[in-house]
Amino acid sequence: MKKSAPKSSLDEEYYPISHEILSSFPKYRPSVDLFVFQEDIAQLYPIAVKEQRLTNAKIEEISEACKEGRLFVPRSDHHIYVEHLAKQVDFVLIDSNLHDSEIKQILGKALGLRLQALIDQPLLVVYEQLHADLMVFTEYMWRDKDRIKRFMAELYIGDDELLAHSLNVLIVGTWLYFETEKKPSRKILDRIAQGLFLHDLGCSKVPAFILNKKTPLKKDEMDKYIAHPRLGTLLVQKFGCSLDEINQIILQHHERLDGSGYPNHLAGVAISDFGLLGATADEFCKMITERGTIPRVQTRAAAEALFKDQRFLAKYTGVLMSAYASGTLNSI
Repeated sequence: MKKSAPKSSLDEEYYPISHEILSSFPKYRPSVDLFVFQEDIAQLYPIAVKEQRLTNAKIEEISEACKEGRLFVPRSDHHIYVEHLAKQVDFVLIDSNLHDSEIKQILGKALGLRLQALIDQPLLVVYEQLHADLMVFTEYMWRDKDRIKRFMAELYIGDDELLAHSLNVLIVGTWLYFETEKKPSRKILDRIAQGLFLHDLGCSKVPAFILNKKTPLKKDEMDKYIAHPRLGTLLVQKFGCSLDEINQIILQHHERLDGSGYPNHLAGVAISDFGLLGATADEFCKMITERGTIPRVQTRAAAEALFKDQRFLAKYTGVLMSAYASGTLNSI
């Protein structure tokens, strides 16, 4: 009969690991410290030290403790096991022992790895792997829609790299959707999540020196940069993504209500609601990160500026402003 350690006494400092996670570590030299719960004294004792070689007998003892639910790793090693869980991200849906902050790290790490892989190899099989992990994100949020608020409270600040920006836009855009849609749809959520996370995929086709340039772009450089929404749309269509919600976010996230945006200079009702949702999330996330010589602004100040900017849809900027003004979301 399986006897597991009492969760309440260990949950804050230690994380019980499953056999699947254990098997992802090097067999003879595990990359984390391992502890076993000893029932007679109701305490943990160390059974393996990270990177030290184990004997076959010790491996068998560890395996048996794992099967019985008595094997733990210190949560201080979370940066190590997050790396492992990011490669099997569906664990966040079934493992109740993970903290919210750990799940955010796991999902962020997994999606970041998938996006980088897609940028390096824009192939259907790579996209399908990203899509599978992104659906874990949407399922996790769909089960408890308040979870996205906790993610909103911990955006990736001070990092304007494509991966961090894409994660922020995914989080902010998902929150905006839940806040403004009276009857959210899981099908629509799945679609807009793809558009939000891949909105800047076309930047992977823009020369790096243009993306990283600290001084104003020349006309020919700007022409190459403003092509990225079209390039991104073509890329996702290459993967079979012809759904309106996805394409509208990617193609229209730089369009503005007064027609001053790009690439098609759409105005007013010619821009879809999903395109304007993506535009709001994208601009907000740009404002709260440093961009070359442009300093970041606090999230509340960014929300206030967007609310006053009539080029964006008040449906989205209004709820963003209200959340920070009321203290529902902390200004950072």
